[in-house]
Amino acid sequence: MISLATNPRQIVLIYNSEQKSHREIFAYAKSSDKDVLAIDVSKEKVAGTVWTEIADLLDRRAMDLIHTSHSEFVKKYGENHDLDCNGAIKMLQKDPDMLIYPFAIQNKNAKEIKLYNEILSFFDPDTAAIDIP
Repeated sequence: MISLATNPRQIVLIYNSEQKSHREIFAYAKSSDKDVLAIDVSKEKVAGTVWTEIADLLDRRAMDLIHTSHSEFVKKYGENHDLDCNGAIKMLQKDPDMLIYPFAIQNKNAKEIKLYNEILSFFDPDTAAIDIP
């Protein structure tokens, strides 16, 4: 089980290494001078309490962490799939592909990272040395 970071020099990145855009965001995070605690949901199960804490930091409900209108969700579950908070947490734990965008957390600040350059708000990287997988 993980605990979310409260250290201002550490970034917690919750991502899926099976998705190219997530790997790019991971590469940018690793380029920072901060410690990165990377949680790969394709390899590790994230506790339900952690998903709830992420939702709280984002001022959302757990069910809002899943993008039900995204094409990946619609392809797997259909357009009119009802989802509550408990169902959303279970879905994130059992189906890592439903983590459409990674989450970055630093010192009680959280952000859903939709584009790789959004991770830059957490640090001042030296992007010249980034090796994107």
